[in-house]
Amino acid sequence: MNKSVKKRIILKLTGELLSSNTLQHVTAQIKHLKATHQFGVVVGGGNFFRGDQHGVALNLYPSTGHHIGMLATIMNGLILKDSFTRANVPSTLFSALVCPQVAAPLCQQAINNAFEQDHVVIFSGGTGTPFFTTDTNAVIRAAQVDAQEVWKATNVDGIYTADPARDRNAQMVKNISYEQAYDESLAIMDRTAYALASKHRICIRIFNIFASNALLNIAQDKQFASTIS
Repeated sequence: MNKSVKKRIILKLTGELLSSNTLQHVTAQIKHLKATHQFGVVVGGGNFFRGDQHGVALNLYPSTGHHIGMLATIMNGLILKDSFTRANVPSTLFSALVCPQVAAPLCQQAINNAFEQDHVVIFSGGTGTPFFTTDTNAVIRAAQVDAQEVWKATNVDGIYTADPARDRNAQMVKNISYEQAYDESLAIMDRTAYALASKHRICIRIFNIFASNALLNIAQDKQFASTIS
């Protein structure tokens, strides 16, 4: 298939994934899907540091905690790039924080060139400014590279009416509007991400990355995930 007709996706990965055996499976699935998809990957840093949690515990200024969290995403970006390299999947690691020894600085032309070379494009360093989540960053990058969808990888099957770990009566919601997600402040993403996705009309799909062949399934089955559109 010609590269120009591949479906472009921003995959939002939780940092917790990188401390599990699932990473190799995810890498293998991305390698398989590269025939039909192009991937930009936004990775969190929560497995190393969470600004709103660890920063508060250490009594740091909020901006300091957020910057440390963004640095954590660069470490995870390096882990991802190493995994892709070992699987012979070409990739380029970018960072919104200037760190040229390990990652290329964000530059639209360089991003375009990486996609033209059919690389997996890894976005690290958050937005480069504090007080924005990696969920918001995923939507920003989707708008920046004209991605058709954001796939948010979580540890639950989709959006629920309540926390399924706490409420046995929680029901899965297959489809929901941006406006409803925003108004109800659904905790699966933050409200800034919902507002940006609505403005740029970016479809968000929520799914369980730890499910067997999760990426293959979400690529082929519209019912596999919950959808915000």
